[in-house]
Amino acid sequence: MYRRTASILLAVVALAVASGSGSLGQAMIPDAYVKGSGAIQVGANLGLFEINVVRTGAILNGGFRYTEVASNATRPVAVIVSRVLKSLVVNGNFATITAEGLWNGTPSNLTVECLDDTPSGDWFHITAVPIASQLPVIYDAAGGVIKGDIVVFSRPAAAGYTKGYGTIATSNSGVGKFRFWAELTSAGVRGCLNYVDYSPAAVSPIARPKAVIYLPRVETLTIVGKTAVFGGRGTLNGRPALIEVKAIDNTSPSGPALPDAFFIKATPLTADSVTAGYEAGGPLTSGDIVVAPRNGG
Repeated sequence: MYRRTASILLAVVALAVASGSGSLGQAMIPDAYVKGSGAIQVGANLGLFEINVVRTGAILNGGFRYTEVASNATRPVAVIVSRVLKSLVVNGNFATITAEGLWNGTPSNLTVECLDDTPSGDWFHITAVPIASQLPVIYDAAGGVIKGDIVVFSRPAAAGYTKGYGTIATSNSGVGKFRFWAELTSAGVRGCLNYVDYSPAAVSPIARPKAVIYLPRVETLTIVGKTAVFGGRGTLNGRPALIEVKAIDNTSPSGPALPDAFFIKATPLTADSVTAGYEAGGPLTSGDIVVAPRNGG
């Protein structure tokens, strides 16, 4: 389906805060693809198609095949097969693929258009124009998909992101250790955060951190210059809390700069005598924060 991102699994960003292990980032997914198979009605005949075209950056992989068959014919009316993919352009739920291939064995320029999940269903259109022929001959067939399914996907365009890991000094000689990523895309905001405030001097095996904060899903993100502010509903020491984070990227390409800075606040969402709010922040004592207003590394 159009932007069927629920079926695209992004990498889980995990942090084992005490040991310092963990991973920051997202699973690699294609920039765009068109996949599916099925049939359209072509007059009294059927047009059968299979398509699997994927674009990652400037690289195109896959191909497509189309066959028009008639119930009273022993051989197909038309067989179209892609050989060299030229382009894949996705605009919303509409995709256009161009390629060079064969139409009934004749080298041809091919174009496929797909429309995914309109109110009346999917739609498929294919044309083939012989490359060397001077005759005004063209194959053209289109129709609603009467069986099968087409999936048109395009990766949401990033409008800005922030990511970071490291430590800050907290009260009573504690250490606040964090790892996060957050991204603002055309499909919304996504990201997560892990944070722990612990004492390096604690020797007891049962000593508990002062604060363990987990934000499983970033719900809001604002980027102004090199400062990112994000937050959402998460947990503070296992209890529901509103999490607010400010991350500052002080990297300066022109010379030495101030350390990056990280600030975090957790406000309990339930009133009880057990959970108090938490707040900490300051310059990084280790690690790095990146704030990028637009696409970038």
